[in-house]
Amino acid sequence: MVLDDKRRMGKLDPEGMIEDLDTFPSQCEEAVSIGREKELPFDFERFDRVVVTGMGGSGIVGDLLSRLVDLPVDSNRGYCLPKGTRSDDLLIAISYSGNTEETLSALRDGLRRGMRVVCLSTGGKMEDFCRRESVPLVKFPTGHQPRASTGYMLFPLLKIFDRAGLAGTVDLSGLIEKISDLAKTWNSGVETKDNPPKRLAREFEGKIPIIYGTKGNTKVVAYRWKTQINENAKQPAFWNLFPELNHNETVGYELGSELMEKGKVIVLKNGMELERNRLRMEIMEELFSDEGIEYSVVKAPEGDKFARIIGQIYFGDYFSTYLALLNRVDPSPVRLIESFKSRLKEAG
Repeated sequence: MVLDDKRRMGKLDPEGMIEDLDTFPSQCEEAVSIGREKELPFDFERFDRVVVTGMGGSGIVGDLLSRLVDLPVDSNRGYCLPKGTRSDDLLIAISYSGNTEETLSALRDGLRRGMRVVCLSTGGKMEDFCRRESVPLVKFPTGHQPRASTGYMLFPLLKIFDRAGLAGTVDLSGLIEKISDLAKTWNSGVETKDNPPKRLAREFEGKIPIIYGTKGNTKVVAYRWKTQINENAKQPAFWNLFPELNHNETVGYELGSELMEKGKVIVLKNGMELERNRLRMEIMEELFSDEGIEYSVVKAPEGDKFARIIGQIYFGDYFSTYLALLNRVDPSPVRLIESFKSRLKEAG
């Protein structure tokens, strides 16, 4: 099997996406140091609301912060900031390359509104902008795909929020230790029979995943799984949330046995669901069985809120990469995105 053959995995993954996953705990540890050493010209304590603007692998950081820190965080993806954005909100602009046009546009929008701003990037136009406008920049290492640099973008901010007393009960050292323990079981050197993400990838080989999370809880996880499957495995995937899906999508399974030959559901659980949502999930599992719909339940690792959310994200990153190898594709390149960007640039 390709997932237990290091030589074949290496040939399919020449840019080292798997290595980035295997070394993710070290990335997080380095990122905490970046956040510890970064001095900002203002105190985070003065803000009661944060807007995070970013796209793709950078934008997911805003969704994670909204789930993890102790103040309202709005995640923005687009050229302009939300209408309700105030001048006394903090703006965090994140662009891995520093050249993301939507993020640079939203950054300029924030400065026009008189907001205080923090940027995160590896450099590019964003670094030039920060230097010119005297905006603080948290700079992190380049050389990875943006979606493989979540630790570099999230953990400096978690440390900064922690220093300001806005990250609740987070124990970053304990969290990284937990992630390291997960890597020992999920890493590429562990055979499929003992490796849960590899086993799940085998279950979904040739299938289109439909990922279900819960509102206010695993929304960020479900969306991340969907986008990682798209970018890494180069295949369709879809997502939705309880309880809303019970008011529309549920009916779509009436013809499921005829139309779902290649579809299979993933139900994400982490033990922090509202009781009513937990009941909804149990009933949907019964309905899936009644209608002949294939599904799998994926539970988060044990631990506090941080370990469960980030741990389940980490599981999905491994799962999508192992699925890429089963699809016999290199997980790193994003050919169609690059083609789109080239055409967009040509269009002016």
